[in-house]
Amino acid sequence: MTRILTNAIRALTRLLNREGRDAFESQRLAELSLPDDTAAALDHLEARYSIDIALPGDPFCIWLEHGQYLTGVEGQPASAEEASWYVPLFAEEFGHYPPLLVRKTLARVVLCGELFRSQKPNPRAGKCGRFRVVDSNPLHFAHRLQGGIPDGGNGVLYLSMTCETDDKDHVRKTIHHEFYHCVQQRQFGGYGDRGWAGLNRPEFVYGPGGLRVNEGTDPTFWVMPAEDWGNGFLNQYSMSAPEEDQAEIFAHLLTEPARVGFRLPADDILCGKVERLKATLEEFCPDVNAEFWQEVEELRPPYGV
Repeated sequence: MTRILTNAIRALTRLLNREGRDAFESQRLAELSLPDDTAAALDHLEARYSIDIALPGDPFCIWLEHGQYLTGVEGQPASAEEASWYVPLFAEEFGHYPPLLVRKTLARVVLCGELFRSQKPNPRAGKCGRFRVVDSNPLHFAHRLQGGIPDGGNGVLYLSMTCETDDKDHVRKTIHHEFYHCVQQRQFGGYGDRGWAGLNRPEFVYGPGGLRVNEGTDPTFWVMPAEDWGNGFLNQYSMSAPEEDQAEIFAHLLTEPARVGFRLPADDILCGKVERLKATLEEFCPDVNAEFWQEVEELRPPYGV
């Protein structure tokens, strides 16, 4: 049975059961035609994790309601050659996750070519008590290129197969960073761990948020002096918001565990963050335990190699 026919049957089943319906599925897009080995790799992931992995063959544009904002997600189809490059890397990285973690987090992964994000105020926010307006200076931007967009509330992860492909390490980290944002939404009912900020030095204050430092018009955050070694952060972007701090630590633990481990003896704050992230993940999914992290460490090269 071809991959396209299998996906069509799954979509029809969900429609009849009125389950798993989301904005992307309503697009009813054609599926990208793939070489047999690439399609087989995706079929294996779908069977192992009980999720759909869609590679749209047509452009798509959807709008998601996120509190006081509307988030636009636009994707272009990738080529079969681009998919053949990306899918083996994606399968390798995604394959690290225990099946239970994925099943508790995602229903679908969408792999496309160029991926764009837009954001504008939600006209329904604040009306009839529907959403509380919390941002007095709303962030508005259009058609910004992205490596990934998490929609954890609907259990969907969008990833670009064409972004930063000259840097495999960056692509690997992007997969884990954006996946962890979906985990956060399922785990904490929103972005981030409310107790996370208390792990920092008392005087430290996070920046204005990941989206605002990347897509906003105020460059102040990026010209601030970098923190010193041993401050509890892996990079400057980690200092933009608690949820970005967590996602960066998760991504580095999955891709460069030896490098993170090298930092820990000299950084008590980072050590406390790693311990908390691992503990809360294990509470959320018991399979993300010490054995899981040991297996990841054994699969990655030593620090400096």
